[in-house]
Amino acid sequence: MPNVLISATSMIKIDRYYEYDLMDLATQAVVKLLEKTNENIKPDVVIFSNTYAEKTVSQVSLASKLCNNLGISAMPIRIENGDASGGAAVSTAYYLLKSGEIKSALIVGAEKMGDFPASYLNEIVSENLNEKYQEKVGLTTQSFSAIQMKEYMKKYGVTYDYFAQWPVYMHKYGSENPYAYLKFPVDLKTVKESQLVSDPLRIFDTAARADGASAILMTNEELGKKISENYVKVKAVGFSTSEFRIGEIPSVHGALKTLGDVKADLMEIHDSFSINAALILEEMGYPRGKSLDNLNEIPVNPSGGLKSRGYPGGATGIYQVSEITQQLLGVFPGHRISGNKGLVISTDELGTSAYTILLER
Repeated sequence: MPNVLISATSMIKIDRYYEYDLMDLATQAVVKLLEKTNENIKPDVVIFSNTYAEKTVSQVSLASKLCNNLGISAMPIRIENGDASGGAAVSTAYYLLKSGEIKSALIVGAEKMGDFPASYLNEIVSENLNEKYQEKVGLTTQSFSAIQMKEYMKKYGVTYDYFAQWPVYMHKYGSENPYAYLKFPVDLKTVKESQLVSDPLRIFDTAARADGASAILMTNEELGKKISENYVKVKAVGFSTSEFRIGEIPSVHGALKTLGDVKADLMEIHDSFSINAALILEEMGYPRGKSLDNLNEIPVNPSGGLKSRGYPGGATGIYQVSEITQQLLGVFPGHRISGNKGLVISTDELGTSAYTILLER
């Protein structure tokens, strides 16, 4: 089967773009990507990764509309799997390319979430929950995360200070990232005194939703080497699903297991909440109850993660892949970590779906 390459990437700064609509953002990301290629690219497939368009912009047929905007004819596919849509989109492109039926795929992740008050965002994000037993009875993803934190604190005997370390490190990295939404450092005192969302969860434990768009061009090896001399290989992808469980994220464990014994030099993980960051690291083999104690020794989320870089819904996984690709090529404009292998862990809000993407220089 053919090797799969990432031949070009792009992203725009995550922010609130009141003057642009969803398709404007997606088009900007593609134009930036095409400026980096040596050839006039006509992708076989255009995959649009988006989660909330029906609720935020009242639009469907996103991939077809993007093709029309770009003036290209390609197979249009829209991927929606909650906030794990980005991982699902990259995995879909990977298998299409591996099959040999296509030579190139343009994957675009875009989301508009900055135009709305928190109350409405909570309402639409809660659709990630089970309709009958969770969403309709008034539960939110913040409530579930607060329960996770309480049980974790009880089980391992840690205080809130333990979780507060995560946003401090993420904002440290994010303050160096020109694409970050919350591009400023914070100290432990600020985190501990921030607004209480759902005890013990505080505002700095949550990831900031906003607008964003990122694009990647995936190709077979023959075409990819013509497009650019700077590329990375997609060595493998994995995926898994599970129910929500207290104290663990089985989907991440399952998705990692499909990759085998992998040691990545750096990684981008889905830190929708501080507790999720801890649990994901522990599913990767870091000590349970201690995974956040030595963050200076863990090469994780040099972008600032969802916490500081921002959380653009279905575009999140595309940002993660773009960031790891740029890290491996040595061109990421923020905090850099050197290495030849990078891992992306893309999940939904609470980790019931997980995708793992292994990249290699």
